[in-house]
Amino acid sequence: MLVAENVGFAYSGGKQVLAHVGFSISAGRFAAIAGRNGAGKSTLLRLCNGLLKPTTGRVLVDGVDTRSVPASKLARVVGTVFQSPEQQIFNSQVTDEVSFGPRQLGLNRRQVEQRVKEALARTGLEDVASAHPLDLDRTTRRFVAVASALAMKPRLLLLDESQQGMDAIALRRLEMLLREERASGVAVVFVCHDMEFIARNADEVLVFHGGHLLAGGSPLGIFSSSAVLEEAGLAAPESLELSSRLGLPPALSPEQMATAWLRHLSMTYPPPYGEFE
Repeated sequence: MLVAENVGFAYSGGKQVLAHVGFSISAGRFAAIAGRNGAGKSTLLRLCNGLLKPTTGRVLVDGVDTRSVPASKLARVVGTVFQSPEQQIFNSQVTDEVSFGPRQLGLNRRQVEQRVKEALARTGLEDVASAHPLDLDRTTRRFVAVASALAMKPRLLLLDESQQGMDAIALRRLEMLLREERASGVAVVFVCHDMEFIARNADEVLVFHGGHLLAGGSPLGIFSSSAVLEEAGLAAPESLELSSRLGLPPALSPEQMATAWLRHLSMTYPPPYGEFE
């Protein structure tokens, strides 16, 4: 669904931001982009949705070279949620914001209304449908941007730190949405500094450092590599570190660690601990 081939990028008159970047992400997969500030992560997202064009190499979205089509055409298959929702919200009512994209697709009114209704319900925005988006709190504005992207029914969904600042309830809603999108065959690319979030949700992790793709692999493989973490300035999830200290199998979430701990108790001690098995 998304392929980068030897991609490089430099802003006009500026230094190289990305160099020799290559990867592929299949439909129905969740790829997390990790790395310190300035590693080129947000620039990469803009290359993936066509807002920027590679200086060298190419980016393919569903087989289409992003250099050959305008970003407006790519928006039919690529949904983007920027780090600051204010960067993409411009309508004075939530329903107008969410319906803007579908209206550009030439859908009839009933189809547009159905898409808006579905997107608002999935993101929990039904009660604020008539509100001005900028009158809402930051988390709710993020969900307005997410709803706008979902209403387009993209095949590739790009998110830049969309989980930032969310409480546990909002975070669960976002994670549920992303699981649903993946299950429907959408490829999800998520720029994130939260290693716990990545460990819980990602199928694969791409680690960037200094404009280069330093490493790529499964969350367990990446977080188990002290060399990669040290060079990229990242920290392993707390669950993985704690499970290691307890002598348990590697765990990427509290739920995995609890399961491993109960299994350890059932194998080490007699009942009642064995009853948990």
